[in-house]
Amino acid sequence: MTHAGRSSDYSRIRGRRAVRAGAGILAGVLVLPCLVLAAGAPAAAGGAGDRALRLTVTVNGRGDGGERPTPVRAGSEVVKRYRLVNRGGADLHGVRVHDPGNPEGVTVRCPRRTLVGLTSMECAARFRALPGTRTATVRAEGRIPSLGLAATATARGGYAGVLGSLVLGERVRLAAPATKGAATVTYTVANRGNRPLYDVRVTDPGLGLAGRGVDCGAGPLRLAPGASARCTATVRRPPGVHRSTGLATGTDRVATYAPDGRRLAAPLLTARSGASFTVPRPEPEPVREGAAVAGPSGAPGARGVSGAPGAPGAPGGAAVAPVPPLTDVLPIGPPGTDALPGLDEAAGLGAAVAGEGEGAGAGAGAGLVEPPPAAPAAPAAPEEPGATGDTGGTGGTGGTSETGGTGEASTGGRTPPDTAARRTATLDGEGFLGRLRRRGREADEMGVVVMLLLILVPAALAAALLGNRRT
Repeated sequence: MTHAGRSSDYSRIRGRRAVRAGAGILAGVLVLPCLVLAAGAPAAAGGAGDRALRLTVTVNGRGDGGERPTPVRAGSEVVKRYRLVNRGGADLHGVRVHDPGNPEGVTVRCPRRTLVGLTSMECAARFRALPGTRTATVRAEGRIPSLGLAATATARGGYAGVLGSLVLGERVRLAAPATKGAATVTYTVANRGNRPLYDVRVTDPGLGLAGRGVDCGAGPLRLAPGASARCTATVRRPPGVHRSTGLATGTDRVATYAPDGRRLAAPLLTARSGASFTVPRPEPEPVREGAAVAGPSGAPGARGVSGAPGAPGAPGGAAVAPVPPLTDVLPIGPPGTDALPGLDEAAGLGAAVAGEGEGAGAGAGAGLVEPPPAAPAAPAAPEEPGATGDTGGTGGTGGTSETGGTGEASTGGRTPPDTAARRTATLDGEGFLGRLRRRGREADEMGVVVMLLLILVPAALAAALLGNRRT
């Protein structure tokens, strides 16, 4: 019995020792991680320290850490968001964020100035994107006034401002002579952005030039930043004012991001220009002095008699003024007046060579009656004074002529050389009305001849028949 009691006591002692050993091991396992954390991040008063504050930066929804800046189209809105996390147990007071990558005057706004322990908050900044790469190191900080400690955190963030700028200018030059209407238009297209431009084309809707109408070389252009190129086009336009409206298009093939994080495709870049040019009308050829002037009916105007004072081409002569257009009814003025300008010489010469029965001293302007031009007569021997002419009229004064001289005396039917020259000049410048009158008189004379023929021919036939019967 004594031996059995000792065995049970020994078992109890060994069980108690095993329990104690297991409890020690469990305590060591639980305490060891706390010791490691305390050694790696010394903290005081509930875990407050330099590493209790964390910061992350996103630009238009993309957090790149500054290694690859978010592409944003220059001039578009940029939204930067700063996320602050307090991993300590103490509250952080006077929290603020400083970002040197933002434009001057832009501040980061936070919802509150105190970040409670073991909580987070988000600050933001909004502005317009500037061209170029804008990255910087952002710094966030807060204070623990009760302990006199400060907590800080840093992170890299920024964006790349994409500037796609296409400019176009043009110049127009008229080819000599300008009246032909040929013009050469020179277009200058340039890349003023910070990205290469592809598929650059130039057209001109104002001049109707598209496709190959504008010569820019072989194929579409590729322009590096700051580069330029020239294109030319040749057109021909009628007289008047014309306007050129150049249009250049291209793309930089860079996708950007909107403020809400959406991906935006590269836009089509355009540039316009304009220029006006005038094609002059050809000037009419000047009328040379002494040349014939066309009358209203298309016939040449009156020409001065050779050698007469005031005639074109003679010394002291002036150019012949064009005859004004004739109306349907033109009154004939009284004797001694000139009803139609340019017909006074014709009237005077008509009176000088008037037909039989006209009295001596007929006035100029009494009517324009011109006989058909007579065949030039052979030179005759000088007539004796007082000899009568073939017409039976005595020599008299003719009508006054344009030169102011008196008509020649009758020469017995023979036309003097001066009279023939005057008659020729008169027929050239008689005008529409004079020609109409002359044709009327010729028609009257022809009518008399036809009537005589109609009367005499039947009479002759009748006489011949009667003679045959009697025979």
